[in-house]
Amino acid sequence: MNRLLRVNPGEWPKLAQFGLFGFLLQMGLGIGFSAGDAAFLAHAGADRLALIFMMTPVVMLLYTAVFSYLLVRFSIERVIDATIALLVVGGLLSWAILGMALPDAWELPVYFGLKLYLAMWYIALYSLFWNYIDGYFTIQDGKRLFPLLAAAMAFGMTCGGLLVSQLAGTVSLRGFFLIWAGIAVVTLPVALLVRRRWARIADSEVDESGGGNVAGQIRQVMKTFRTSRYTLILTFTLFVTLLMTNLAEFQYSSVFQQGRSEAELASLLGRLYAAANIFNVFVCLFVFTRLVGRIGVRNVALIMPLAYFTAFGILFVTGSFEGALAAFFAYHGILTSIEYNNQNLLFNAVPSETKRPVRTIVEGLAEPLASFVAGGFLFYAAERTDIRELSGIGVILGVMLLLVVIVLRQLYPTAMARNMQAMLLDFGARRRIAPAAAGDPAPATADLIARLRTAQGEERDRLIARLHAGRDVEALPDILTCAAGLSPQDRHAIEHMIIDWGDIAIPRLMAAMSDGAQSYRGRSVAARALARLSAPIFAWRLDDMVREELGRAEPRFALAEALEAVPEPTRATRTLARLQRQQIAQATDFAIELLALGGRLPDYDLLIVSLHSNNPKVRANAIEAIENGTDRPTFLTLRALIEARPATAPRPEQLLAMLGDRLASPSTVELIAAAQAIRDLAPPEERAARLRPALRPGLHALGRSTIAALLGLPGSTAVTLIDRIDGIAGMPQFAAASIEVQTRLALALTGTRPADDAVAVHVAGAPPLWLAADIIRDLAVRQVDLALAMYRARDDRAYAA
Repeated sequence: MNRLLRVNPGEWPKLAQFGLFGFLLQMGLGIGFSAGDAAFLAHAGADRLALIFMMTPVVMLLYTAVFSYLLVRFSIERVIDATIALLVVGGLLSWAILGMALPDAWELPVYFGLKLYLAMWYIALYSLFWNYIDGYFTIQDGKRLFPLLAAAMAFGMTCGGLLVSQLAGTVSLRGFFLIWAGIAVVTLPVALLVRRRWARIADSEVDESGGGNVAGQIRQVMKTFRTSRYTLILTFTLFVTLLMTNLAEFQYSSVFQQGRSEAELASLLGRLYAAANIFNVFVCLFVFTRLVGRIGVRNVALIMPLAYFTAFGILFVTGSFEGALAAFFAYHGILTSIEYNNQNLLFNAVPSETKRPVRTIVEGLAEPLASFVAGGFLFYAAERTDIRELSGIGVILGVMLLLVVIVLRQLYPTAMARNMQAMLLDFGARRRIAPAAAGDPAPATADLIARLRTAQGEERDRLIARLHAGRDVEALPDILTCAAGLSPQDRHAIEHMIIDWGDIAIPRLMAAMSDGAQSYRGRSVAARALARLSAPIFAWRLDDMVREELGRAEPRFALAEALEAVPEPTRATRTLARLQRQQIAQATDFAIELLALGGRLPDYDLLIVSLHSNNPKVRANAIEAIENGTDRPTFLTLRALIEARPATAPRPEQLLAMLGDRLASPSTVELIAAAQAIRDLAPPEERAARLRPALRPGLHALGRSTIAALLGLPGSTAVTLIDRIDGIAGMPQFAAASIEVQTRLALALTGTRPADDAVAVHVAGAPPLWLAADIIRDLAVRQVDLALAMYRARDDRAYAA
């Protein structure tokens, strides 16, 4: 069932509670709508629907003003409570008023008021529910789970319609409003349960604890409409969609009312609402998620224009009852099960700071305004044109809607990227390279690189300037290796230095990009420089490079999962598992950077910061941007690497074999961690044979000494580099830093306490080791992730993560 419905383990309780909430809301609405529509058509007639369309904006203007004020003044949870209370009171009043012996002159206004009341709740409950639900799910979860919630709502509408259809001959129409009030009473405790059980997800990394006011909210919304083309086009899309919806309702209502009594109309509409919502349940459960996963949010938006175009085309050609049925199912089927679900996802690209008020205003005012325009036109044209001529206008509107959606489709990826831009961290702008001073000697490039590794401030600028003047292309691999240990600002300076060297650097840059032994920071500098020097060559290598990186990352998942499933983890298995996860992240980040440099994705820094956010909504928006900027095979591979997977425990022999493969790693830290993990997990009689392959020619001295220690050779130390790294990782201020940074800190540990300020590091089974504070500060300047880790350790606010 989980695979069929694409629900992850543990999500059912949340789905069940939110689904029950939506089911009860829509069941009550289905009862009221079926009974109310029948009453209106029987007592007022379909020809007066044009007046209803024109009057709806006035009602919605009042509702939207009150609703917007309440959202600013109170929480949305309190607005939910007030709404349910109004449903109870409204149901009781409708039951009472429809049972009164009213004068004939009052009959028409009562049924007009009833229809407007239903129109208001049809829009308001939908907008309120999805505004509320949006706060509990990310867009990636929403693409899987929103259709299931919509299915629960559709099932509620089905049950409501079937109830009216079956009881229309025995229960008076006013009695159904009493049933609606009773269902609203039952809905309240469900709403209370939902908010107590589940926590809301913030829309961004920004602290949202501050208050607001209606005037400020209106100013923000107006600014959004001025600055966001996507929001304007989305609003116009909804406007045209509602024009066609009103025209469809007028057309099918005119056909359905011919020759039918009030009870017959109630029975027909009840059956049709039930049938349409059975269709909606099926589509929401089994079709929409797969559809949006296969062709994407942007392409699903094309379905509604094509559905309306087809329905009005049938009406234009035949003018028949079957054509009216097509219009009815386009409205209550396709619109409800596909278009409305997709709109929930399309609203995620509206600027997040104003998404909720924009949606409230669009659905509360722009859509009723479409009703007003449609109603005004129908009021004028209904008696002057026949059903086929009106359907011809619907065909023209269908073409217009299709063109608007095509524009919306093009704007969607950029709008999603803009939503991440608010949290973009400035990793350093290009810095001018200071010219070398007159008379400065010209030392050898190897000497300059060695000094650059430890230089401070202005000295780094002078050294980069000398490297720039030397134009030693053969030293480029060493320069890139050195750049990996410098600050982001220094790496930008080196990147632009290489660009200034020109085309002579291209061959070395291409080799460095593909060099698995080169650090990812160094390869990133090479990729950025090559993209600027020769976009055609970069584009030629792009797809192969991305496949290579993702291919390198995928096998690391098996080792990480196996190490995380070890029943009794050791320092080595813990460190190596973290290292695998970080290497997977670095590979995926580099692949995303390559795609961004190739123009396939928006700004890389913005994407990566969003992708690594602890805020689920920000992270999901980044994944959505990646999905819309890459081909499907690439996205599926990236998503498999990005999203967490449950650990699986392999057989001990398989794990030891995987660890043995890591002994060939060009990374000294990875080799040492794998060797120590073998020492911890292998039977004593097998350790020497399994560790021997690590002693290969050219092995770093640190690796050789560590293997000696692991084998227990005379004169070796008992505390290994991995033990030191584990001690560093156990300190709160360093825990979130990368293993690369933790390794540098571990290598700086001394057994003697420095005279200046220092931090004590405790390694199990050994005396305290010391880390000088000035070393920490210097490394934090060079390595952003250490600075952020230290900041987060001092700031416990949720959005600081």
